[in-house]
Amino acid sequence: MTRLKHEQLNAIKKKMGVEKLWSFSKVSTFDQCSWLYKLKYIDKIRVKGDNCYTYWGTIAHDLIQGYYQGKYKYDQMSDNLESKILEYQLIEDDSLKFPSESEWENYIANLRHYFSNVKPLPYAVSNEKPVLAVFQGKEKYVFQGYIDSEFIIEDGSLVILDYKTSSISGFSGAKLFEKSLQLIIYAMGINQHGRIIEKGGELQKFPLEKIKIRYDMMKYVNVSFIQKNGKEKVTKAERRYWVGKMANQIRKDLEGVGKEIEAIEKKVKSLEKKYNAKTRTEDEKIEIQAEIDKLQSEKEDLKRHDFDILEINEKIEEAIRSNDLSNMPDFVKDKYTVSDCYIDVDLTTEVVKEFEAKLISTLDKIIEKENEVDHDEAFERGRIDQGDSFYCNNLCDMKDHCKIYKEYKEHNAMFIEKDNAPNDDELLKMLGL
Repeated sequence: MTRLKHEQLNAIKKKMGVEKLWSFSKVSTFDQCSWLYKLKYIDKIRVKGDNCYTYWGTIAHDLIQGYYQGKYKYDQMSDNLESKILEYQLIEDDSLKFPSESEWENYIANLRHYFSNVKPLPYAVSNEKPVLAVFQGKEKYVFQGYIDSEFIIEDGSLVILDYKTSSISGFSGAKLFEKSLQLIIYAMGINQHGRIIEKGGELQKFPLEKIKIRYDMMKYVNVSFIQKNGKEKVTKAERRYWVGKMANQIRKDLEGVGKEIEAIEKKVKSLEKKYNAKTRTEDEKIEIQAEIDKLQSEKEDLKRHDFDILEINEKIEEAIRSNDLSNMPDFVKDKYTVSDCYIDVDLTTEVVKEFEAKLISTLDKIIEKENEVDHDEAFERGRIDQGDSFYCNNLCDMKDHCKIYKEYKEHNAMFIEKDNAPNDDELLKMLGL
């Protein structure tokens, strides 16, 4: 769906009785850095361009959404990705470069695997549909945004799906709640106003328990297998290296063949003793012999896969290089199931209330600062520390306009200069003394 026009946004403001619409990006900008908020939304400094992550995140979104919109067939996603890779390699823009060549290679390897292996959703998927959410604090706050994808599942629930090409590390535990704030806003908006699912259809109401939040972690897969105790274990792994992640477990599978053969031989010996017992009837012997024959057949099949340590190493190395199990015995291939990595967020009333209180508090704080006479003082923040450095160096699009980042760079440069300063002996030698 196309983005709303300026006139349409003005119509929404008039209808809702507000002077401005809020976006999640505004709130997250303030949470990230109050000074960045000032530069963007108070001083209204505009910068053009992306960083490497937003650039490729947009491409990944467009490719999967384009498929669901019917713009191209499944196999064309990979072809289009390769075209985008060629275009990117010809761009001479340092702001779009990854921090290192290895990070770029790993990132693209994960996307290549995704667009070659992702399982299409078996639902009617809508993309980029607008949503409104209203909150009441010191003012009436109206949020307007767009949902990546949404669809109705078998139980009638509406799923809000967000595509992520970022690291999975922040999508667990308490961090998952923080990451989910944008989608919680959208869920609350749907809960408040309902949703028209089909073009020309009726407005449907969705209680919170019928709205699900889900992330498609595009760079990852879920790898599941049955453990010896009979319980299933699921491990998340980067797509480009999922076999490498499971290599130790696969090694145990292959090394366990010899032990399985030994166990079968013990069973056969025990059955042979039963067979040769003087009291054994002919019918019992026939039954025991059938069991022995079955075990012997299993043993012969296992012996074909009873590899020595060098063969096991070679097989595992080959599987890691190809990132699949095509060279493995069937009992290994059949053991592992690889599926797309989705993360669901439990949307409970308690979660929503906690989030709403926090959101309104943040919005009220922003309004208070905006109403201050001295915006420099109101939005001032402390120095950049280690926790901020990655964002400021790689993700912030305002760093060239930021006095705090300038101070941070000057501070670091001072220490670099100190590190490069000659010691006493080197100084005397330089001076010929």
